[in-house]
Order: sequence, then C-alpha cells, then structure tokens
Amino acid sequence: MSETHTIAKLLRQQAALADFGSFAFRETDLEKILTEAARICAQSLEVPFAKICRYRAEQNDLLIVAGCGWHAGVVGIVVSQANESSTQGRAFVTGEPVILEDVSKNNSLSLPAFYAEHGIVSTADVLIKGQGEPWGVLQADSPKPRKFDKHDIVFLTGFANVIAEAVITAERVVALEAAVAEMTKAVAEKDKLLAERLERELHLRELQSQLLHLARLNAMGQMSSAIAHELNQPLAAIVNYVGAARRTLEDESPTSIGRAKDMIVKVHDLTLRAGSILSNLRNIVQKRESNRTMEDLNKLVTDATALVLFGAVEESIAVSFAFDAMTPRVFVDKIQIQQILINLVRNSIEAMRDGDTRTLLLTTAPGEEGFCNVTVQDSGPGLPQAIAERLFQPFLTTKDNGMGLGLMICQTLVEANGGHIWHMPDVAGGTGFRFSLPSSRSMTPVDVVRH
Repeated sequence: MSETHTIAKLLRQQAALADFGSFAFRETDLEKILTEAARICAQSLEVPFAKICRYRAEQNDLLIVAGCGWHAGVVGIVVSQANESSTQGRAFVTGEPVILEDVSKNNSLSLPAFYAEHGIVSTADVLIKGQGEPWGVLQADSPKPRKFDKHDIVFLTGFANVIAEAVITAERVVALEAAVAEMTKAVAEKDKLLAERLERELHLRELQSQLLHLARLNAMGQMSSAIAHELNQPLAAIVNYVGAARRTLEDESPTSIGRAKDMIVKVHDLTLRAGSILSNLRNIVQKRESNRTMEDLNKLVTDATALVLFGAVEESIAVSFAFDAMTPRVFVDKIQIQQILINLVRNSIEAMRDGDTRTLLLTTAPGEEGFCNVTVQDSGPGLPQAIAERLFQPFLTTKDNGMGLGLMICQTLVEANGGHIWHMPDVAGGTGFRFSLPSSRSMTPVDVVRH
C-alpha cells in the first residue's frame, strides 16, 4: 500500500472517529449508538460486515446486540461463550486484538455457523472496555481475504474506546432519567398525600369547630336557670329604682332631684351589670375564630368563676382564690380560656353537690419556663380509678345526663392556646385539674403580630 493511500485511509478513519464521537455524545438511545457504530466501523474499514457483542454476566456469554450487513437471525440472537474458544471470546478474556486473515486455516478457534452462511473469510476483534470491567467486543468481518494492518487495529481499538465512553454516558443518562422519573412519581404521590391530609385536617377542624359550638350551646342550657336568676335581680331593682325616681321627681324640690339622681346612678350601675352578664354569655355561645391577646390571668379566672357561681349561692360552696402576685400576663384567646374554666368549675360544683364539705380553690402561679399554671381543686369524692385512667377521652362521663365531652373540649382548647392540661392524682379528698398557658414572657413581638 502506497504512502499516499495509507495517509488517505488514516484521514478517513480519523474523520469517521470524529463523526461517530459527535453523534454518540448527542444521542442517548444506546441501540441507535451501537447500530451506527457498527455501520461506521464497517464503512471505514471497507468491509461489508461489523458487529458488537455485549457481555452478559449472568449467562457468561457474549450476545450480538448490534451489527451491519448481517441477515436476519443474527443480531439480538446469536451468542458465543465468554472464553477463549471463539475469536470474540478470546479478545474479551485476554484484552488483546484477535485477527484471522483466513478462517479456513484456523484450527484452534470455533467459528459460528452464520460465518459460513455469509462467506466470512477474515475477521478482527478488539475489546470494548467498560467501567471497572470489560463491556464487550467490536468485530469487523470480510467475505474477501483481508489483511488488517496495525493502522486498522489502532482504528478499531480507538473506535472501541469511543463506544465504551458513549455506552457509559448513555447508561448514566438512562439511569438519571429513571431516577428523575421515580423522583417525579414520588413527588406526585407526596403532593397527593399532602392534599389528602390537608383535606382531612380541614374537615377535622370543621368538625371540631361544630363540636365546640354545640358544647357551648349545651353549657348555656345548663347555666340558663342560674343566669336568669341572676338577671332577675338587677332587672327587678332597675324597675323599682326607675319607679321610685319617677315618683320622686314629681316633687321638684332640690332634695328630691338629688335623690332621683342617686337612683339613676344605681340604675346605670345595675344596667351595666346586666349587660356584662349577657355579653359574657354571648361570647361563650358565639361560634368564632380564635383571637389571642394579652390577658390578665387572675382576672380571667375571677370573671369566669363568677359567671358559673351566679346560681350557686344555694349550693353553700366556699370559694377561695390564691393568686401569685408574680404571675405574668398570658397570650391566649380570652373566651376559650373562660370556657375551660367554666367547664372545670361547673364539674367541681356538680361533684360536691351531695357532699358535706364544699370547698373550691382556684390558684394561679408561674409554671415551667415561659408558662403560667391555673389549678381548679374541689373537695368532692374524687374520680374512680377506671375513669381517671381514661380522662380526656370523648363520651366518658360519670353524670347521668352528661355528654362526656367537657374534658376533651378543655384539652382541645388548652392545646389550641399552646398549653397542656392534666389531672392531679395526688389531691386528697377531692379532684384537681391543672393547665398551663404561655406567658407574655415567652412571646416575641413577631409572635404577637402573627396572631
């Protein structure tokens, strides 16, 4: 071969390598890459046949996965053992090129039957290196006698190296796409679960809101007679004072006018008292969203207890308060905390109804860091052990006409305000409940603004 012809062949082969490399690293379909590699390889070596065998570890064989020029029944079907009994097996095992210029003179290697069917005379096999282990074999075949010189072997080896890199890249892309698809699926499932969870939470909140509203209505029903009794007093007094003031004003003397003014002041005070009673009742019964503000805890306890005790004068209950002067203000929903206290105090009154000693103690004090504690303690008979072990569960009650929702509602409201409630089992001769609320010292300006 002339030097000019050799240079032309080398240039053609280098161009083929460049073209294939450009194609292979743009394409991600491994089958297309291998098929194009076989075609360009055959064309560059001026032979009609080329094939690529891939190693299968489980079968320990080499499967023809791509080819050029072969009849049907070869690519994707024919295999050879990955040992030195065949040309491609020897190239795979040794890592060295295997060249047969005339297969008829071969005595040591077995050749597949389709070689004879295609009239193969000359073959050349080189290893395709993989990532960490051999990947397969690249083979060029000719039906005419062909001498594969050192330039051809260098070209085949270089081509096999480009195939190896293209295979690694394509497999990484496939793995990445699979990972992205799996991640996309997982994100979609997560979004679906979050949407379902949000829907359930919204439904639960609505149910809780309805339950609390019903409980407030139930509380109003139980307190209605006491409220009516308490309202009758200021209203009756107002009627009396107004009648007396009208009669007094018939005498236009300065003394009479002064007495009438005094009566009007008393009417004003009694009217405010009646309005306060109605306002507190309306706030407790009204269904509304949480509204947390800074509140005087001691005043909250006093006002809520007074509301419950309106009709409890005949119960002969001795009520005492023990307020710690160091108790800070709390950041809570005023109406919700009043409802908690009303439930607990009403439970205590009912528990002591048949007892000889009826004492009720309400205390406030600083609790754990950032919290204030409120305690409601009575001298009733205490709770049965079976009930005490299952407190705060719905529909658990010791009352004949009770709903069994009071303590569960108390727990819900306390936790909605950032605190906790618990039973005090060590109270002698009675029942005690204590709940904590976040104090103003634990709140930052940002927390206050958010609410």
